[in-house]
Amino acid sequence: MKESPYLKKTLNNGVEVIAEKFDTVQSVSIGLFLKSGVLYETGEMQGVSHFIEHMLFKGTKKRTARKIASEFDRIGGYLNAFTAKDYCCYYARVVKDRLDTAVDVLADMVNNSQFVEEELERERRVILEEIKMYEDSPDEIIHELLGQNIWRNSRLGNPILGTAKTVAAMKRDEIFEVFNRQYVAGNLLVCVAGNFDWDDLTRLLEKKLKTFRTTPFNPREIMAQPSAGVSVYQKDIEQVHLTLGTAGVPFADPRRFELTILNAAFGGGMSSRLFQEVREKRGLAYTVYSYHTSFKKTGLFGIYAGTSMQHLQKVLELFHTEIEKVAARGLSDKELEDTREQLKGNMLIALESTTNRMNRLSTGFLYDAEPRLPEDTLAPYLEVTSEKVKKVAREILDEKKMAITMIAPSADAVNMLAASPFSDRPISTCFLGRSQQNEPDCEGE
Repeated sequence: MKESPYLKKTLNNGVEVIAEKFDTVQSVSIGLFLKSGVLYETGEMQGVSHFIEHMLFKGTKKRTARKIASEFDRIGGYLNAFTAKDYCCYYARVVKDRLDTAVDVLADMVNNSQFVEEELERERRVILEEIKMYEDSPDEIIHELLGQNIWRNSRLGNPILGTAKTVAAMKRDEIFEVFNRQYVAGNLLVCVAGNFDWDDLTRLLEKKLKTFRTTPFNPREIMAQPSAGVSVYQKDIEQVHLTLGTAGVPFADPRRFELTILNAAFGGGMSSRLFQEVREKRGLAYTVYSYHTSFKKTGLFGIYAGTSMQHLQKVLELFHTEIEKVAARGLSDKELEDTREQLKGNMLIALESTTNRMNRLSTGFLYDAEPRLPEDTLAPYLEVTSEKVKKVAREILDEKKMAITMIAPSADAVNMLAASPFSDRPISTCFLGRSQQNEPDCEGE
């Protein structure tokens, strides 16, 4: 049996550490992963996880916000964070002999951030502007609205940023209480990838995280139940932004590999069916693609196009045709082989990045799916057959189970949708105004 290259340790206070060491690079990436995000938020606190992420850069007991930034600038390192639907990550990439600085700053941020009222109010204004910016980008917000349409009665459908209403109403004590409840040792995984000394790393982590909170963390996991609603949002814009979506597969589901290949061939690149049929052959859209995202207990498969009102009807028809074709016949042998080569190239390139390899280490903690060895990453894709792709296409790309979400400049889009192959369900019509991301004014629901 092949020996795992991954190094693992549980610190004295319960923090889990997983690392991959390789000496062919001069850098090392470290990430602190916590189960956070909208899956762990109550309705009135939507956006609190993202708010906390912002606040951790605003100062600790011994560092100002400027000091946090300058320490990484001084050593040529990189520091960032992001909040997803189901987790939050704080990460850094530095040259190998500066890992101590990265550990010191990250540990200080997650353990000693102060949430000073003045900084919090300033950052609240920043996030409210971020929400406005997002709402002014229909090609971005359409995917959030699609998620809300698919998971109408689940936290998974809530916006990561929260809404203007929830962000404006959050009090400092409420935000700090969530921080203290979620940022505990039992909810923290440290992932490290690159060139480092394992013994030095674990000694450093023991020292810097020894005071990290050890109160229990027992999140309630709720299975999202998908719906297949149809919503048209009217907004004063130039293009129509069209999405179709449905529940995909969880990260640990073996069908993820078939669906990844299906997605790549269907709408994942410039040679994909959607790109060729909609853009290259007919010039009906500048942007058209499909995507799949996996979570712990479900996933999301989406299809998107940005087009004009005059081309909307034809794009709807093409979506229907391509969905039917791939569900009925799967992929050709050439498409299957070409897609495997595409994924192989993407994966090999990704493996050259210490940050990508760091992210891969988190899957056991987040999704109950242990990370595969780098040399074994491609193996499950080589086992995918055209018949397996056709089977998963029939299971996932069922138009009767697909939610449809559209942002359009005119109410005529409702009539076009009603006359399309997707006309078998009631259509709710909405006006999408400023700061109504999670509560638009809708009729017909």
